[in-house]
Parts: sequence; structure tokens; C-alpha cells
Amino acid sequence: MRLPRVIMCAVLLGGAVSAAQDARPPIVWVTIPAGTFQMGCVPGDTRCDADEQPRHAVTISKGFQLMATEVTAGAYRALIGEIDAQPPWSTPDHPVVVVTWQEAVAFCDKAGGRLPTEAEWEYAARGGRDGALYPWGDEAPTDEPGKPNGAALESDRPRPVRSYPANGFGLFDVAGNVWEWTADIGGLYREGTLIDPQGLAAGSTRIVRGGSFGDAPRNLRLSNRTSNRADSINLNVGFRCARTLPG
Repeated sequence: MRLPRVIMCAVLLGGAVSAAQDARPPIVWVTIPAGTFQMGCVPGDTRCDADEQPRHAVTISKGFQLMATEVTAGAYRALIGEIDAQPPWSTPDHPVVVVTWQEAVAFCDKAGGRLPTEAEWEYAARGGRDGALYPWGDEAPTDEPGKPNGAALESDRPRPVRSYPANGFGLFDVAGNVWEWTADIGGLYREGTLIDPQGLAAGSTRIVRGGSFGDAPRNLRLSNRTSNRADSINLNVGFRCARTLPG
């Protein structure tokens, strides 16, 4: 699925959630446990594109941390400084947008983290619901704050972060709101069981995940993936950072 693009010039499953407040920007980190899941097109989902297949087992061999929300404009400003060309609807609690992949990498590095791999992103976004279409299950999303299946979609702007319930790992807005940069270069899936897979070694695009406020429900599915040029800037693309646990 090609990313709808607007170019601008100018936690533990079955256990406790571990969240720690970062001392620099206002960021909450959620601990995601190690585990194995089925990545890609859910059986019976007729909306899957070719690059979502084949479904395959992936093992995340070590626990890691992920930001509970997308990086907000307020958090970005607190760590990096003023932001150019933010849209008029942006408040400190809205996800930051109009950031390239390189700028997202730089923010995560300064925050003591990194961008998540695509496999880490889908595993965490599923929140323990292996085989579900969406983070909350198979029910279609609705743009109603507070609803269990709530997500920002088919709208002209995102919502402030935490407007909808978190998934099973305590992560907010992994469906809708804004697309999220991942570390991986785009490409087709490889068959077989994989351990901590990485993207291709070279390429000009990076995978974005999660869908956005301007998308239809099909783009909010957990298996949906698309490539975006690393140097592009979009009103509907943001990010959240991951952090490797010590040891």
C-alpha cells in the first residue's frame, strides 16, 4: 500500500507494565518482553498486499523498551529545539510530524534510544494479540476517543496522544494517528522462522507502520506496511523510539 503523502517545503504480557520516566524529555518507556509471534498477513484477511506475505514466525530474543506514545511536538522541542513547518493544528501533545527518517534517528539517539526494527514494531503493536487484525482485535476502528477500538482515521488531523486506550503492552496510538518510521529498509518478507530480523542492507526507503489520521481502516491493520523515502517530510508521518535493555 503506497503511503498517502503530503510533501512540505520549507508490559509484559500477563505480567506487570514497566514504565520509567526519562529525565530529559517528557517520555515514558514501556518494557516489551522477549517472545515469538506470527508476523504478516492474518489468515482470512483479504485486504493484504503482496509485501505482507508470507506470514512467518519471528522471535524477538531479548526484551526491549518502546516509547508509550508517539514522540510529541513538546518532547521534540524540549530535546532538539524549535521545529520548522509544524501544521496549524499541532499542540505540544500532538505527535511531531514533518520529520525525515534521519531526524527521527537523531532524536532517538539523543534520547538514549534508536528506531525500532519493523519486527519489533509489529510485535509490540500487537500487544500479545497474535493473529488479530488490529491492536484491540478484529473489530473495525472508530474515531471516537475512549472506545476500545478507537483510533484517529479518515480525518484531517491527528489527535493528541493518549486519546484512545492503550494496547495490551501499554502502547498508545499504534493504529492511526500518524505513520511511524522504523529502522528497516523496505523489502519483501523472507520465509522461515527468523530471530531478530533486520531490513535490507541498502536502499533509499524506510518502512513506516501503523497508518495515519488520513487513512481508511485497511491501512490501520497491524500487518500493513509501506515504504517511504528516508528524506521525505510528511504531515502524516511521525515516530516513536525503542531502547535496548542493559545486558
